Amino acid sequence: MRDRIIFRMVLLGWLIAGYGYAQIRGGAETAQFEPGDMVIYQEDLSGTPIGEQVEGWKIVRGSYEVAEFQGKRWLRPLEGDTRILRSLAFPQDFSVEFTTYLSAEAGAHLKLFLYTARDLERERMGPDGPSQLYLIVGRGYHPDHDFVHLRVYDPTQRRYQDVVTPGSYKFTPNQPHRIALQVRGGQLQLFVDGTRVALTPFRPEAPLVAIGFIFGGGGHELPYKDRPALLDALRIAGYSRPVGRATGGVFLYWMFPGGQENLPRLQAAQSQTFNSSTALFAVSGEPRTMEGTLVPIDLPANPFAPGEVRVRADGQAWGEFVRRLQADLPAVREAGGGLVIVGDGGDGRTEQESRLLANQRAIAFAAWLAGQGIGNPQNLLVTVITNGGYRGIMVVANNGGYRGIMSLQMERRR
Repeated sequence: MRDRIIFRMVLLGWLIAGYGYAQIRGGAETAQFEPGDMVIYQEDLSGTPIGEQVEGWKIVRGSYEVAEFQGKRWLRPLEGDTRILRSLAFPQDFSVEFTTYLSAEAGAHLKLFLYTARDLERERMGPDGPSQLYLIVGRGYHPDHDFVHLRVYDPTQRRYQDVVTPGSYKFTPNQPHRIALQVRGGQLQLFVDGTRVALTPFRPEAPLVAIGFIFGGGGHELPYKDRPALLDALRIAGYSRPVGRATGGVFLYWMFPGGQENLPRLQAAQSQTFNSSTALFAVSGEPRTMEGTLVPIDLPANPFAPGEVRVRADGQAWGEFVRRLQADLPAVREAGGGLVIVGDGGDGRTEQESRLLANQRAIAFAAWLAGQGIGNPQNLLVTVITNGGYRGIMVVANNGGYRGIMSLQMERRR
């Protein structure tokens, strides 16, 4: 009987321990921030002299300077409630990153705002006036932690919604924090020091045209400039790859020569979003530069398994994909354009392996398309034989020929 009691006690203890250590795993634990690859604005203060200001920032209130702290340079407000504003044309999908340090003694906080043109018609910034988003990174009232507070504007209900409240998360104080916003496909994600703390719909009522910061806090015997919120390493970027694309595959674009304004309506295009581009082609073995307009194309799925170069594109979805491409070809041919195939080796273990995977996947997918009647297999063979490590391939719509793409620079069209 005694042995049974001991066994039951041990079993009960094991169940309690197992329950106590069970963990829930979701995006909050596993999601990773994806910075945009098309830089719109990036701030590097390392070359800015101490005591100077940064060109392009409008001072709405107060004053600031570049100062040094902990071996690096920061934007430092010289008085509380300093407000700065910068005009930028944001794309629909974008990322914003910055680093801040909050002085504990003064309860410092930094506020970030994103504005439409209509928002800027009002005098005040932030919670006292309109903006599509405002984020506060601040010191707790009991200075044992830092916090974030995120609100977004819902144009359908015409009111702000709290997404993250000040008491939801507590972050280690007295150290810099890396803050990152990622907006893709109508969804906003907020990351603090690499951890995702928010996921919410975000669809501004009009294009965003400016970003603003307010440096706040106080309540210390020393001047605010000696106990402020500091700002550094601001980076704002768009995305050349449409949302939903998996790495380790290929990316497709219709390419039209020049900066064409009136492009044909395309069945295979993703929401008619355009990128301008400059490509360095190899034509008959000679490099040639061409400027054009790229229109991203949706793929049903990633056609490559991790680490492989064999195309896996079977089933009804891929058949419908080929049909849409073929339907677009006459209009692309008439405009003198082509189909750009860019390989992606993001799942490679080394830089060399990634380049090789990208190169081989571009060729493999071009060969698969040629088998579907898009491109000429014999012409592709010549490109493969003369392949010099091309980043991608363009199928010339007019004759089914190919051009190897040695480099491709893209920026979002404005």
